[in-house]
Amino acid sequence: MVVGSKAHYYAAGLTMAGMRDSSTSIPIRPAQQIVGACPHDCPDTCSLVTTVQDGIATQVHGNPAHPHTDGALCTKVARYTERTYHPERILHPLKRTGPKGSGQFERVSWESALTDIAARLSAIASRGPDATQAIQPYSYAGTMGLVQSESMAARFFHQLGASFLNRTICATAGGEGLAQTLGRKVGMRVEFFAESKLIIIWGSNSIASNLHFWRNAQVAKRNGAKLICIDPRKTETADKCHEHIALRPGTDAALALALMHELIIHDWLDHDYLAQYTLGWEAMRAHAMEWTPERSAAICGITVEQIKALARDYGGCLQRGEPAAIRMNYGLQRVRGGGNAVRAIACLPALIGAWRHRAGGVLLSTPVPEADAMPRGEIDAMTERALAEAAQQGITGKAVTPFLLLKIVELSG
Repeated sequence: MVVGSKAHYYAAGLTMAGMRDSSTSIPIRPAQQIVGACPHDCPDTCSLVTTVQDGIATQVHGNPAHPHTDGALCTKVARYTERTYHPERILHPLKRTGPKGSGQFERVSWESALTDIAARLSAIASRGPDATQAIQPYSYAGTMGLVQSESMAARFFHQLGASFLNRTICATAGGEGLAQTLGRKVGMRVEFFAESKLIIIWGSNSIASNLHFWRNAQVAKRNGAKLICIDPRKTETADKCHEHIALRPGTDAALALALMHELIIHDWLDHDYLAQYTLGWEAMRAHAMEWTPERSAAICGITVEQIKALARDYGGCLQRGEPAAIRMNYGLQRVRGGGNAVRAIACLPALIGAWRHRAGGVLLSTPVPEADAMPRGEIDAMTERALAEAAQQGITGKAVTPFLLLKIVELSG
């Protein structure tokens, strides 16, 4: 999403509900309900309905008219107003006055803070032609958006000549592993999990972090699907699944390869699918045959029977013509070899032809084809055109940002 709702502008404001002067008579305007989109870095992209009274956001709830959101929000966003108007929310720059970790800070003005930062950056830049490469911007998406998240800060640091930072250091390995395996970051549609007959939740505490996927998983469960959670921790999600496989952290690839081994020796394979839609199967097959359940069980810290039973469940879906789905998440790729773990897991659906079913396959992060298909150069070009038009129309100051947001949406069609 590019355009956030007006409600987020209210929620991000500095006005505090508790600062109203009760002694002053102010006409009370009718409450408004503003429809918008959640700005957080989350695959659900929920539709929000924010109640606004006299410029103050008083309540945020899920939009019941939006099929995916269906009126439900995660705990974090459902309590948006509590955090926004919390008395301990930091609203002013704080400068450290003591040693790191001491918690000693003093409030300073914005002018003082910006002057101090500019002086430090200038001092580094003055050391030599390439000195600004010692400056490393460290940030990520915040509340998303092409302008505030992916444009203005980058323009500043590019002009400064600072070092580059991959915009997401939390998901790069897994995302690249998926792209190397499937061609790009694609995956199942979340709503189709409701039709699956076997759902493997691999490295995801979905109840806490992917509420709307979990709702679809519960629909599948009520319709007879089996849910298996693979996670080192016994999470809330693991507790609600039929089985929990608690492997050691960082051993996911070993488990995936052992599953391939079992699928191969029992011939639980869709040979036609492998022949038509895969590359490198023979090399993959040879490598997987080195990973017996015994070898992988010792590495993963689980039993041989757990591996064999999981392979039976997965291979059985091919025999019965039922859809099997895997829901991965990024926790499993934040270890050494995490990218290859994602690659190994992403190969599994091809072995049993799970992609033949719309309720089969794998999902790492909800794909956004429109955004993925647009090259960065096109986005930059649209931003430049929007800025030029704003200048021509004499739009300045705070009015520039909403103009850019609306213009970029218009240009992107």
